[in-house]
Amino acid sequence: MPASIVYRDRPTGFTHEEMARAFDRVRDPRDWRASINAEIPSEDRPVVQAAVIWFTATVPTFVPVPGQADRLLVTAPGHRFGLVSDEAETRHELTS
Repeated sequence: MPASIVYRDRPTGFTHEEMARAFDRVRDPRDWRASINAEIPSEDRPVVQAAVIWFTATVPTFVPVPGQADRLLVTAPGHRFGLVSDEAETRHELTS
């Protein structure tokens, strides 16, 4: 079964490919684990929100761009501050 079908059944409602494309639009191109600070079209909010949560384990914040009703500024702490990073650190501490 193709991954896109498997991921469609996930609670996000989006395929992995859809979320990857959305995440690529908001992540730092030099360091995908860095914090997120990007401007997006308002209609992209659902997929971007799902993608940021999926890839970083952090919850993004969306605020309107002043003077542009159809644009949002999305920010998030990024992967380094997500649950995944905390779990990895905890596992390292337990095994050290």
